[in-house]
Amino acid sequence: MMIGLVKFLLRCIGFFMGDKYKYPQEYEDNYQYMGISEKIRWVYKYFIKQIETGQKGRKLEEYFAGQDLNFAPAGFSEEESVILTAGGDLLTSVHIRPENTVNLWDDIQDFYFNSDIACANLETPVVPGRQLDYIRNVFKTASFNTTPEMFEVYAKNGKGINFFSTANNHSLDQGTEGLLATLDFLDNRGCGHCGTSRTAEEQMNVPVIQKNNIKIAFLSYTYALNGKELPVDKGFMVNYIRLNKPDTDLSLVREQAAAAREKGADIIVACLHWSLEFESYPTQTIITMGHRIMECGIDIILGNHAHVLQTMEKYHFTDPISQKEKEGFIAYALGDLVSCQGEVLNSKLSCVMKLKISKGLQNGVKTTLITDLKIKPIYLLSKMQQGRCLDFRILDFIKLARKVKSGLNLHRLDKIEIKELERLEGLLLKLLPEKHDDMLV
Repeated sequence: MMIGLVKFLLRCIGFFMGDKYKYPQEYEDNYQYMGISEKIRWVYKYFIKQIETGQKGRKLEEYFAGQDLNFAPAGFSEEESVILTAGGDLLTSVHIRPENTVNLWDDIQDFYFNSDIACANLETPVVPGRQLDYIRNVFKTASFNTTPEMFEVYAKNGKGINFFSTANNHSLDQGTEGLLATLDFLDNRGCGHCGTSRTAEEQMNVPVIQKNNIKIAFLSYTYALNGKELPVDKGFMVNYIRLNKPDTDLSLVREQAAAAREKGADIIVACLHWSLEFESYPTQTIITMGHRIMECGIDIILGNHAHVLQTMEKYHFTDPISQKEKEGFIAYALGDLVSCQGEVLNSKLSCVMKLKISKGLQNGVKTTLITDLKIKPIYLLSKMQQGRCLDFRILDFIKLARKVKSGLNLHRLDKIEIKELERLEGLLLKLLPEKHDDMLV
């Protein structure tokens, strides 16, 4: 009854606010700095309708529809290569448990885990003995945690996800002691990570992974800490940069990128926790920030936090260290990899991607480039009964849509879910137009 009343009031507010609720607006979306009007707008997007358009008057939809995401370089002779796969946010909650995720990876594991490096954003700390949480009050941030048992579902005893970004707005959900416990947990299991640190020296010791004679460095940054504060003398514990704010100082990115190049990194990947939640297009502020970060010497940006799939971009820039002209890749938000947010219908559509990074000769010059991009759209299936999730798994979106259209409804989607699947298919075609069909697998 109360939820129904809240939704009715939100719909009324949305009607009277008009374009302010229909189109993206420029604001920081940092809980520490959000006013009451911004929080109400956030709740509207959560309960009523996510935003699927670009900023009014900016022509961002046309800009992203015109993107050429083909990375087959001309005049390049490959000598060695590395396969990097990437997924979005791992947002464990009371709905995500080992017993209901037995078939979690069945549909995508051949694509996602058949790689040299498989990465994702670990959205929560991992602190043994701490309880899981869920959103009880949308005006108050939840404190999440992942159990060791659930983490093993993600890591699959070394055969699953093997690299985690840890800088995000939930980094301090279990306090600084939880952050340290998470780092110990990851290290004890041999999992690579970046974004949070025990010391200032560790913060600048950028992880560089060498595979097939190619070195790939990973950086990670978050736009917010959900209003929590780090001790004054321990700012190094989280790579916290207000990414959603224009003209933010990016000296930390430049310093870490330079440190990565000093360690011989051929490619630098930045995992960014940024952008506005529940919106399919980044705002101009985020686009400009992405370009600025790439111009610090970054080759690939893997964005997260929006909890929905966002658009992608190929960006041409001059590397500040080598002074070479480059083609960088920005995925503004991959969407959720594991989460159960029933009210946010668009969160059911996400993607995992596969990047081939090759070293060789281009016009006689030794270089390392992105040479291929493959994208697998995914559908997050959660079977609920009386507020409890009985089965959660990740499905191949394209395969699911084709089977349902042919009358083969193996996962017993009801009429409402089928209608939503059709709507999400239309949104996917908008974000990744048909000219990218050769990249969708």
